[in-house]
Amino acid sequence: MDQPLKVLIVEDDELLRSGLELIISSEADMEVCGAARNGLEALQCIEASSPDIVLMDVQMPEMNGLACISEIRKRDTELPILILTTFNEEEYIFQGLANGANGYVLKGIDFNKLIQAIRDTVNRQFILPAEVAAKVARYASTNSDFMKDQRLKHFFETGTAFSKSEQPILALLLKRYSIREIADTLFLTEGTIKNKLSNIYNKLGVQNRQDAIRSLENSIQNQVYSSQETGRMK
Repeated sequence: MDQPLKVLIVEDDELLRSGLELIISSEADMEVCGAARNGLEALQCIEASSPDIVLMDVQMPEMNGLACISEIRKRDTELPILILTTFNEEEYIFQGLANGANGYVLKGIDFNKLIQAIRDTVNRQFILPAEVAAKVARYASTNSDFMKDQRLKHFFETGTAFSKSEQPILALLLKRYSIREIADTLFLTEGTIKNKLSNIYNKLGVQNRQDAIRSLENSIQNQVYSSQETGRMK
């Protein structure tokens, strides 16, 4: 028989932690190799017991789950981490997954589904329940920075008059970067940026950065409206 999966539980609620220990320990192919109350204890347990998977809460004292995930990934890029939390909020979902978690389940999940999620995570499946996936999609579709980046990318891809070297300058201009900030970001001289901005102003038919920003935003927005109207006609 294969060795049972070693599960580390990281949860500050004592009652829930004990319940998870009982449920997981009752599975023939699993054992609880440690139970931590916060991220700091979790890091110590990982060093001591080398778990096969970490079941990670988010909101905890001393070191929360998101910070702990980030620390784990600095030391081990492969250890499966499954977030378990009551916090069905976009920022927790995105930050947890961005920090390196392999999946996300909500407290209150059916115990059989939780056990299966643990097995699936160890087998390198990405766990994202439908209700969480819906929040991810909704956040992506409404997040202003995300949408601005996507719209600008589409604007550049649809045959605008701006060169490849001008496009990064336009992107930073729309973010209200100063000439110095644009130059520093792109590792160019301020003189070079001023020359390129002069060409951009000529193409837009404007005289200054404020008018250039306004013209660009209007052009991008008009493209969005045009795409929406085309979609309705179809």
